[in-house]
Parts: sequence; C-alpha cells; structure tokens
Amino acid sequence: MSPRKNNRPDLDEYFGLEAEAYGTSQWMARNQIYTTETALNMLEDEQIGGIIANPKHELLFLDIGCGTGYSSHTILAQGARVIGVDFSHDMLDECPTDPNLHLINADMRFIPLRTNQVDHVISISAFNFAAAHAKTRKQMEQQIGKAFQCIQKILKNHGHIVIEFYPTKLEEEVFLSTLRRYPFIGGMYIMFPNTKKEKKFLMLQLKKK
Repeated sequence: MSPRKNNRPDLDEYFGLEAEAYGTSQWMARNQIYTTETALNMLEDEQIGGIIANPKHELLFLDIGCGTGYSSHTILAQGARVIGVDFSHDMLDECPTDPNLHLINADMRFIPLRTNQVDHVISISAFNFAAAHAKTRKQMEQQIGKAFQCIQKILKNHGHIVIEFYPTKLEEEVFLSTLRRYPFIGGMYIMFPNTKKEKKFLMLQLKKK
C-alpha cells in the first residue's frame, strides 16, 4: 500500500486484500508507529495531567481503530497491556498476536467493555469514521456523541486520551462542540498546519475529570 494523495479513505478500503496490503506496507508501518509514539508522548503532556505515575505494566490501554496492530504493538513495547478495537475483522486478522493484546471486532461507538475498565485511550487515524455515513450535521453530532459517550463510560476517572485524526472543517467543528457536553478537559494540537499536500492532522489531548 502506497501513500495516499487523498487521505480520506472509504470504509470498504479496510477489508479483503486492502487489509492485507495495509498490514504489509512499510510506509504505513513507519507512519503509524511514528504517530503512535508522538501520541504516547502527548499522553503525558502537562495540559492533560502530566506524567502517568503507574508502572506501564499495570496499565490497560484501549487502542481505538487498531487496524493491523501497528499502534497496539507500539504501546505494548512500552510494557502496557492493550485492548485493540477495530470494525474490520480482516484488519484484525492481519494483527500479530501477543499475550498482552486482546482484540475486539466492534464499532467505536459501541465497544463492549465494562464501565471504568481502561486506564488510557489512544486512537490513530480512525476517528474520522466516528461520523461515517452521516448525512446531516445532526446525525454527525449524534454519532460523534456516541463515540465520546462510549469512551466516557469505559475510561477510568482521570484517564488520559489522545486522538489523532484528520477531519473536514465541519467535522472539526462538530467534534469540538460535541466534546463540550462530556466531562473531558484538554485541548487540540494541529500537526503540519501549513501543509499543501494533505488536510491538517489534529491531536485531541483529553483527560476525564
């Protein structure tokens, strides 16, 4: 799989042979690993609470949109345990196994985990699909709201979140307005704001109150 000129792939591009190509792409591996490492560093930013005190092996991370496991295995390398969630069973089939990695085939808006189960949340290049197939702003708000409601439920109090995604202008507005309804504090960081080749990438740095 080669770098995309259009960084807004469709949902059906994550199944079948596309999933296999994703899982063997060296470019994708480099990109996802770098972005995940950046997100992990931002996870301990002072803006959302600072250094995570717990030993990493005691922490349980949720990787939303884990795909073929580039992000999950980057987190595992830090010594933590990981639950990886992805809507594509084909992508999950390409993910290397690990005793500290548990994979779930599920929609990010309906993740079947218990209340207050995970310590921290990472999501790399997946939250664009929180509003998949929404045709109106109201539908977009409802779908994005369900994703944040799900995170609010399963994340422990004071848990940290970093979400990397590349929204349209309307999605960006809806994400930020929807977030105000949930008990999160934090901010947004724009990556490559002056790029002419792709839309800007955003990092949401959040902490559950």
